[in-house]
Amino acid sequence: MPGNRSKKWVIACILLFSIDIVQGQDLEKIGEQKAVTVGGGISWNNTFYTATGMENRRDPYFWQFNANLNFNFFGVVQTPFSLTISQQQKNFNQPQPFNRFGLSPNYKSITAHLGHRSMSFSQFTLAGTIFLGTGAEYKPKNNPWRASAMYGQLAKPVNKVASDGLVFTQPTYRRIGYGAKIGYEKDDFSTHLIMFRAEDDENSISVTDSLEIRPEENLVLGLVSRFKVIESLTFEIDYAYSLFSRDVTAPKSVLNEYSFKNNLGGLYNFNSSSTFTNALQSKFIYSGDFYQLNASYRRIDPDFITLGSSFLNNDLEDISGGVALPLLDNKVSLSANAGVQKNNLNNQLAAEIKRFIFSSSASIRFSERLNSSFSYSNFNSNTSQMLLQRDVLSDTLEFFQVTRSGTVNATYQLGKENQNSVFTTFSLQDATDSDKNQSTFTNINAGYTTILNQIWRITLSGSYNRNETLENETSSYGPVLGVGRSLANNKIQTNLSVNLFNSYQNDQLQSRVSNIRWSANSSIGKHQSVSLNAFYIIRRTEVSELAEATGITELRGNVNYAYRF
Repeated sequence: MPGNRSKKWVIACILLFSIDIVQGQDLEKIGEQKAVTVGGGISWNNTFYTATGMENRRDPYFWQFNANLNFNFFGVVQTPFSLTISQQQKNFNQPQPFNRFGLSPNYKSITAHLGHRSMSFSQFTLAGTIFLGTGAEYKPKNNPWRASAMYGQLAKPVNKVASDGLVFTQPTYRRIGYGAKIGYEKDDFSTHLIMFRAEDDENSISVTDSLEIRPEENLVLGLVSRFKVIESLTFEIDYAYSLFSRDVTAPKSVLNEYSFKNNLGGLYNFNSSSTFTNALQSKFIYSGDFYQLNASYRRIDPDFITLGSSFLNNDLEDISGGVALPLLDNKVSLSANAGVQKNNLNNQLAAEIKRFIFSSSASIRFSERLNSSFSYSNFNSNTSQMLLQRDVLSDTLEFFQVTRSGTVNATYQLGKENQNSVFTTFSLQDATDSDKNQSTFTNINAGYTTILNQIWRITLSGSYNRNETLENETSSYGPVLGVGRSLANNKIQTNLSVNLFNSYQNDQLQSRVSNIRWSANSSIGKHQSVSLNAFYIIRRTEVSELAEATGITELRGNVNYAYRF
């Protein structure tokens, strides 16, 4: 049986060091590499914790020791191991490659893929799905032709596991897939033809409930191309046609008229559960002397599926365009993008959603010292829901939501050496809908930074946040002080920050929060490092009509030692 042969091959490879061979290794260079090299490192991490006024949220002390070793044979084979010991668990294992292993050796223009690998043909056909099998890519340097192919298991068989009415494992059929991509690339022209097929083995698992899952089959034909229409205009297209059957055991269908669907030989046999759908994405890019324009169109039919991708949105159509414009010797940069999107392409849904998106940004360098940036976006969403009366579509309900946001940033350098600077950020977001719900969020942050003798870095800033709704207004503000210093010729870096924030609700003080953070990091030679971190928080809830004032404190510390070789 093919499945047994695959299983024996997998077990044999695991026994042979359980190797994980990195992609793209060149076999021509084996003689230039050392026979065996070892890399990795060890680390010892200690965490301390205590709290007052509340229950501890973690253990008072936690330690963990980690070791990672990687043996490299001839620059091609890598065998990683890891060791983890803590008071909660002790284990010695290999990481994920113990269960997933593979190699991709390269010789001149040919790359082979063996074991657990992933390949991509296009976003609508085979799009990075991991498979257990073989693959190959041919990309010669002095020849415009390209080719790639794969064959392997996309999903392993898993029987349903349930007990006392609880399902622990959902069943999955063994899924085998194969495909090929052939193309031509030269200068500003490229085009590729793609074929991908996947099918479930209906005999690979025992299914007790015929309704829970059914074996599927999929054939996808694709075209990917990019070329210049004229000197400054480039066109890109990605198209796929998917033939998909939700149940390969469903009754066969017969087409009386001539069609390529009944002339595909053994590649695909359509039945009553089959669907035929399209996916298209195209784009025009025009590059002028001092600007760039782009326009794109995308349409993915409802129920479009490719078994070569783990997830893909469908039932959508959108069109968008944009412009990028650098001005005044790149001192000013402007850009804008806008687009519309809708679903319910076959008018089968009870609700239809339409979206409009607009965004723009600008960056301005007024001088060597003053820089600023601006951005604005507008997102509109409209939902139309049909009303049913006596089984007749008679009316619609309209729901809309509008979200607008804008941000302004500015930085001004003080002095020729850029040792001091002031900065400010302002952002505003406003959202409304047809139910008259409204919220506005405002954030303001401003501060001053100075560097003294290339050793001290001091930042003093203030932050203000406010969120307004029809029922509530909440706000918080306070100062932030940060101090950093380098020691021992920059071998030791220390940082200290203090935050003091007051929180209000409907202009009434609710709480005061103080945060103190301290860290120190040191490199000892080329191989060792030590880091220390401490975080202290004081939170005090103010007196209210319903409760008395309360206060809590938390202290967390961390000591980490690492050795790399």
